[in-house]
Amino acid sequence: MLKIADFGFAKACEAGKLTTYLGTASYMAPEIHLRQAYDGKSVDLFAAGIVLFIMYSGTPPFGKALPSDPYYKLLCTRKQRTFWAAHSRNKPKDYYSAEFKDLIQGMFQFDPKLRPTLDQVKGHPWFKKEVLTQEEITQRFAQRKQQIEEAHERERLARIQVMEGQHTY
Repeated sequence: MLKIADFGFAKACEAGKLTTYLGTASYMAPEIHLRQAYDGKSVDLFAAGIVLFIMYSGTPPFGKALPSDPYYKLLCTRKQRTFWAAHSRNKPKDYYSAEFKDLIQGMFQFDPKLRPTLDQVKGHPWFKKEVLTQEEITQRFAQRKQQIEEAHERERLARIQVMEGQHTY
């Protein structure tokens, strides 16, 4: 289980809409940027979607969740295929599964009423996918480490060959 907390802006609140403009701009839901009243749970799940995307992709999905942002605009104008093509550059084929795309697109909905609830996120097919065991993770890391070490050794030997070829006797 992963829990993420940033209590720098935490505030106890009554039921209803919030209006405070605060947070890190790249994690804010569009309604905060647009200075509209918002539901705290919905904007928190939007931010969690950004964290998930970054953890999975290694890059943020967009600069700001505004229709003027080039990447977010693709999602708002139903050009998801272009959004995913842009983020798939330099990634293995089919890096993003259909389930992952569906979950993220739901979490990034411009209209907060269309975003999933926490229970819906937890029940989503991508979220429920089988997770590797600790042993499987350790094995994959060991395999990757061996591949990297072998690549470094090949590079080292190639440099030696080049250096030996440059010497004149």
